[in-house]
Amino acid sequence: MKLNFHKYSTLLLLLLFLWSGCDKDNEVKVNTIQFENVDAEGLVLEVDEEVQVQVNTFPENASRAGITYKSSDENIFTATAKGVIIGHNVGEAELLIKTQDGSYLSDTRPITVIPKTVPVESIEILGLEEDGYLILPFESRHRILLSLIPENANTAVTYHSSNTDIFTVDQQGYTMGLVVDGEAELTVSSVRDPGISTNCKIRVLDLSIQDIILPHGDIPLKYLGDQYNLGEEITLVPAAASKDRLLYNSSNEEIVSVSPDGLIMARGRGMAVITISTSDGSNVMKTLNVEVEAELHYDGWSVTASSYNASQGTPRAILVDGAAPFWHSKWEGGNEPLPHWLLIDMAEERLITEVLVERRWTNTDTRKVTVEISRDGSNFTQVGILDWGGNPTSDFARSATFAKQNARYIRLTVTESNRSPFASINRVRVYGALE
Repeated sequence: MKLNFHKYSTLLLLLLFLWSGCDKDNEVKVNTIQFENVDAEGLVLEVDEEVQVQVNTFPENASRAGITYKSSDENIFTATAKGVIIGHNVGEAELLIKTQDGSYLSDTRPITVIPKTVPVESIEILGLEEDGYLILPFESRHRILLSLIPENANTAVTYHSSNTDIFTVDQQGYTMGLVVDGEAELTVSSVRDPGISTNCKIRVLDLSIQDIILPHGDIPLKYLGDQYNLGEEITLVPAAASKDRLLYNSSNEEIVSVSPDGLIMARGRGMAVITISTSDGSNVMKTLNVEVEAELHYDGWSVTASSYNASQGTPRAILVDGAAPFWHSKWEGGNEPLPHWLLIDMAEERLITEVLVERRWTNTDTRKVTVEISRDGSNFTQVGILDWGGNPTSDFARSATFAKQNARYIRLTVTESNRSPFASINRVRVYGALE
C-alpha cells in the first residue's frame, strides 16, 4: 500500500505540538531565588579579583532553574554566564540576576570595586613599651594599633590571644584585660598570607587615673577663634593611663568651647571654667580658668577719616599697637573743626560685642566719642558714647559694650575736645563672638 508522506508528516507535527503544550503546562516554575554568599550590603572586591556568586533557586525540582547574571556597568565589573564576578575599575555598579523560565523573578546587589592591594610584607604592633610589652588596661576596651608594610598592603589580619583568661581580643583588634598583672601573648597574622605574622607580650595593669596634672596657671586666649590643646598638655598618673577616660566641660560655651579630646576654642569675650573629670570611676576632677579677650584680627581692614595729620600717621594707625604712629586731626596747614570722624571697614560682616578706644597716652585732647555700627555703611546704629571728661592721661581707655550684633562698619565721631578743635586716638580694639 502506498503511504501519503505529506499526510503523515502533518499528523506527526500535530502530535508533537500537543505533547509540547501538555509538557509546558506541567512545567514547575521557580518561585524563589536566593543569594547564598552576597548579603544585602553587597560585595566588595579588588580590581582584577574574581568572586563566584552563589545563587539558589526554589523549589529544587523547578524544571528550568537557570539564572542569568548581568552588570549594570561592565566598565566597573563583568559577570560571566556562570556567575563569576570580575572587577575591572574602581567604582560601584549593580549585579542583576534573573530567572530563565519566564517567571520574571529578579534581584540585585551592589558591587563595589576597590583599588588592588599588595601582599603584606611585615606587621608591626605599635605602642610597645621599651621592654617589648604592650600594656592593656584592666577591664577596659582597648584597640590594637598596627603598622603594615607596604602602606598599601591588604589590611585583613587576624588576632589571637594565647590565654583568653588573661585577655581577649576580637577580630577588629579590640582587647579586654581580665586579670591585673596577668601576662599572655598576642599574635597578629595576615589573612592572605598567615605566614606573615608578629607577636608581643601583653601585660594587664590597673590603669585607673589617680591624678590629673594641669598646666600651671590660667590659660589666656587673645584672639577670637584662638585654640589651645589642653588634652596634649595634661599629664596623668599613672603615666600609662588613657586620656580617652577624660571628660571635658566648659562652664560657658559662648566664651570657650572644648572638644571631647580637650581642644579649647575662644568663642567670646570673658572667662569660663574648664572642668576635667574621669569616666573610669576614679572620681578625679580638676578645673582651670580660661580668660578670653576675643579680639578680632585686623588683616584686610581699612580706615578713613574726616581729616588726619600726616606727620603723626594715617587713620589706619589706630589698628596698630604702639605709642606711634597714631591718628590726629589735621593741624598742619590749618585746623579742622569738630566734629571729627573715623570710619573702620572690617571688609566683611562680623559678629561684634565691644569696641575699645584708647586716646593718646600723652595728652587729654579727646573728651567725648560717639560709637556707631552699620552693616551697609549708610545706616548706622549708636552703641555707645565714650566720655573721658577732664580725666588725666593715665585714664586713656573707654569701651562701648553691647549685645552681639552683625556689622561691617564702625564709625567713631569725636564730638568734644579738652583742647578744641584738636583730637587724637592711639588705638582701637574690636571684640567679637562666634555664631
